[in-house]
Amino acid sequence: MGKSRGKSSPVPALAAAVHAAARSAKFVVDGALPAADPGLVVEGIGPVPVPLRRGAAKALVAACHAAPYGKGTQTLVDDRVRKTFELDPAQFSLGAGWTAAVADATRTAAQALGLPADRLEARLYKLLVYEKGGFFLPHRDSEKHDRMVASLIAVLPNPFEGGTLVVRHGPAEEKIPFRDAASGTGAWFAAFYADCEHEVARVTAGVRIALAYNLVLAPGAAVRPATPAAPADALVEAIGSWVARHPTKPLVFALDHHYTQRGLSLDLLKGADRTLAAGVAAAAGHAGCLVHLAQVSRHLTNSAFDEYDRYGYGDRRTRLQGGQQIRVGEEIEDELYAEEWADLDGKKQSWGAVALDSVAVVSATPLDDWKPTAEEYEGYTGNAGNTLDRWYHRSAVVVWPRDRHYDVVTRGHAAACVPQFRSMVKGLSKTPKAKRDAARGECLRFARALVANWPHRYAHFREGTSPCDQFPAALLALHDRDAVAAFLTVLAERDEATPLKTFVAAACREFGWDAFERELKLLISPRADQYGHRRDLAPRDLEWLAEVCGETTHDPEWRLLVGELCRVAVGRFCERDARPRWGRDCTTATAAEKSLPDLLRALAAAGRDDDFARVIRYVRESPSDFTLDYGQVPALKELVPWSRERFGSVYPPLRAWLDAVRAELERATAAEPTPPADWARPATVECRCNFCTQLNTFLADPAAGVGRIPAGEDSRRHVIQQVERHRSDVTHRLERTGRPYTLVLTKTTGSYDRAVQRYKTDCRLLRELPSAP
Repeated sequence: MGKSRGKSSPVPALAAAVHAAARSAKFVVDGALPAADPGLVVEGIGPVPVPLRRGAAKALVAACHAAPYGKGTQTLVDDRVRKTFELDPAQFSLGAGWTAAVADATRTAAQALGLPADRLEARLYKLLVYEKGGFFLPHRDSEKHDRMVASLIAVLPNPFEGGTLVVRHGPAEEKIPFRDAASGTGAWFAAFYADCEHEVARVTAGVRIALAYNLVLAPGAAVRPATPAAPADALVEAIGSWVARHPTKPLVFALDHHYTQRGLSLDLLKGADRTLAAGVAAAAGHAGCLVHLAQVSRHLTNSAFDEYDRYGYGDRRTRLQGGQQIRVGEEIEDELYAEEWADLDGKKQSWGAVALDSVAVVSATPLDDWKPTAEEYEGYTGNAGNTLDRWYHRSAVVVWPRDRHYDVVTRGHAAACVPQFRSMVKGLSKTPKAKRDAARGECLRFARALVANWPHRYAHFREGTSPCDQFPAALLALHDRDAVAAFLTVLAERDEATPLKTFVAAACREFGWDAFERELKLLISPRADQYGHRRDLAPRDLEWLAEVCGETTHDPEWRLLVGELCRVAVGRFCERDARPRWGRDCTTATAAEKSLPDLLRALAAAGRDDDFARVIRYVRESPSDFTLDYGQVPALKELVPWSRERFGSVYPPLRAWLDAVRAELERATAAEPTPPADWARPATVECRCNFCTQLNTFLADPAAGVGRIPAGEDSRRHVIQQVERHRSDVTHRLERTGRPYTLVLTKTTGSYDRAVQRYKTDCRLLRELPSAP
């Protein structure tokens, strides 16, 4: 996580102002309901007057069911968490006078909580019954409706003790005892924002009856809180000062309440958050900035030590996590980013995660004092030390300069921005002619930002498709040579996966065959990985090379370009680092084997006979890297028909290769393998230690089918490794008698079995070879 430092930063002053506003904001309101008979009628019981008459409580509870609670995506019933009974709205009804009283209470709550009273609706959710011993542990209400912003609890007049509602928001706490309802003299309500943590204390006597309502903000024209005609000069100056010094680092105003993704809209913000967002929006507009809402996440990893660890050093704090005392050590990693974007009207934005700077966070609660939403302590594993991972989540208003918009949103996850870029480019065709140049310029600014922040992509990690794959075609539609050149340069540095098969040829046709020679040579020039090993040519690059070389043109610039590209590509292909035989999967084709036809097709189409012959010579001299099964025969099966279609005959260097492979397979299939006549087996183990000498002697012995080598554990392991490395014709088992234990070897027909399989495979490959009359 970035931690920029600068003189006279405006952030501390902004944070102080936000803190003062948040401290004075209300998050819960309560009061008496007008004296009105709720008119409660319960299905199966009939009218239920309150206060309850003798025996009515048991009948009411009998009509109810145990109330569940939510845990993640689960709905559970556990009276250790919640001991309550409930009725669904379909099981009871209320009188019209009561409904009017609740509507009045809703207006009162709206005014106190800073919500538009004319659009706040109370929707009946449940009837809740708490007997003696009933309670509900601390929890937050889920958003049961779109645009739900708060909850309202109306407790009916019926004597009880305990059952206090405790509502918390940050460090603040309010207790609502529902005094009139508890005394049985009148109904009492409490309304609070849905994200506030709250609990119902244990009922110690009597029966507590409550009606729960969801407060939902009805759709309508968004009315922003009243703000001065001109925003506060200090806020405009502070925002302008920050963005002038840090134009690509967003300024983040953390909101005081928690919001789900569907609650990210200025219209649905709560209390002081609405005022803050409106003020920031007005000031940001004057400072030439854009404003969006987002979810901010922080992932902090520290070394950690449990209470009994004697190996930790330094001053570490003691923390309680899940009842366990741990000492928190030095910071290992700290990530801070924003995602799940929306504009102030709640319209979702498709950008990905954007990295944030910790000192750009304006928060009533300092960043380091945020309460974690999840913690995970991993003790010592043998491979890694103890670590404590903590995750923090807050919603926020995020500000950045309008003219650096694309630089900001592409910084964290460029791939997520590609669909929006494509949509903008597609829209150019419908843009009025008078505005088209400006719209195209906007697209080019977006394209340059995407290119500058292009992700690293490696061919061997490629899985499925990515939005990045659609970028080249959209970029070409802008008809800008410099943008294409910059994109190719960046690909050469950090991307081996984005397909360019048609893009390169199309770009060269539009701008000239010599327009991108330098960039294209960069794409296929030799380069080393982080360990100094030469990287193979990316299959993607051989695809576009074959496409470019396959062009039917007599342009001399094309001839010069393909000649130079083929020279560079062949040099890199034939000078690749040798691959160890044991390091490859012999049941599938390697990337080099799969891309061999593309390289040879390019060379043949470009008339590069010498380069073609050089590649074939290299392939024939590298049978482990280019097997007959997965490399040479499949390539011939693909290239011979292609050659006939393109040239009307088999390209002579291709025919020579075909003849050589056919001759090799004919020799290999001239005679079937014969089974061994005795117990003698290939004795090819190269090690000359005492135990391996015994192994070779046993393998060569025509009369011995079982051998025994007494040896210690390390020596036995060494012998087994040599057997597996050389594929010796033996199985092994351990005889645990005597000292040292004995490695018992039993001969097999493994070499013969493999020879038979190889013979069958060679016969098949010979049949599959294309003819070349």
